[in-house]
Amino acid sequence: MSQSLRIAAIYTTYHPDEGFRQRIRHVVERCELTVVVDNTPGGHAFEPGQTDGLVVLQDGHNKGLGAALNAGLAEALKQGCNAVVLFDQDSSPQPDFIAALFEGLDAAGPRAILGPLLVDDGETPAPANAASTVSTAPRIDDVTCIATSGMCFRLDGLTPTDRFTEDFFLDFVDFDWCWRLRGQGWRICRLRSLPMPHRLGLAQRRFLGLTYHVPAPFRHYFQFRDTLKLATRSYVPAYSRVRLSVILLPKLIVYPFVLDRGLERLRWMVLGIRDAIRAVPGIGAAAAKLQGATPRNP
Repeated sequence: MSQSLRIAAIYTTYHPDEGFRQRIRHVVERCELTVVVDNTPGGHAFEPGQTDGLVVLQDGHNKGLGAALNAGLAEALKQGCNAVVLFDQDSSPQPDFIAALFEGLDAAGPRAILGPLLVDDGETPAPANAASTVSTAPRIDDVTCIATSGMCFRLDGLTPTDRFTEDFFLDFVDFDWCWRLRGQGWRICRLRSLPMPHRLGLAQRRFLGLTYHVPAPFRHYFQFRDTLKLATRSYVPAYSRVRLSVILLPKLIVYPFVLDRGLERLRWMVLGIRDAIRAVPGIGAAAAKLQGATPRNP
């Protein structure tokens, strides 16, 4: 890993659980700065000792993923860091993760955005005392987009216009950013030789022998609204534009009948279509749902 890098880890949190500090300990030990941008309405009350060595940014509002990431990037620049790695609160990076990730970034090139291979820890639990989960031979795949959790990149070369979009709230913030930066010549890569356990945070169902993920009903609002908004953007690959849009119709027809809380899901889908037409940004119709108390599990 390049010795000139001053790495900031940026975590976005929303009602983080008791295991949060334990999951981030290896990152805190190996990064110059760890920033926690808390999106918990009213601000999360961290237990004594949980924020030692952290910079915690709280404004009491659930401002969405893009706005939280932008706040973290601004803090990293303010503190003199020149590279960042982004994490969700449910990721479980192992002790050698940071070193392996940034060695991969060095290999990928100066204008590269690199992420690990995400492994669902709901199916494959993270080892409690793993010394290493890293293959000795980095295997880098060029892809069109990666998830934000585990994503790393250098800050030099980015301009003020290269911020994460705040037009969306949660879904597609990563897609939009990767596709936009890829159109400017950045390389988007996945380090296939570096797995990172990550909790998807979605309920699972099985049908005809297949396992699929079922989001909480309100997530359909963002999926429908932001898919339709994303599909109008010129830098979105044509294949992705068609694939993301076409899948909405069977979801609209089938999901209300085959999933639990079907009418509630249909209502959120219709609201999403309405607000896409109205070009409603940010949290939109889900404000009352997400600015309130601790959410239920789906």
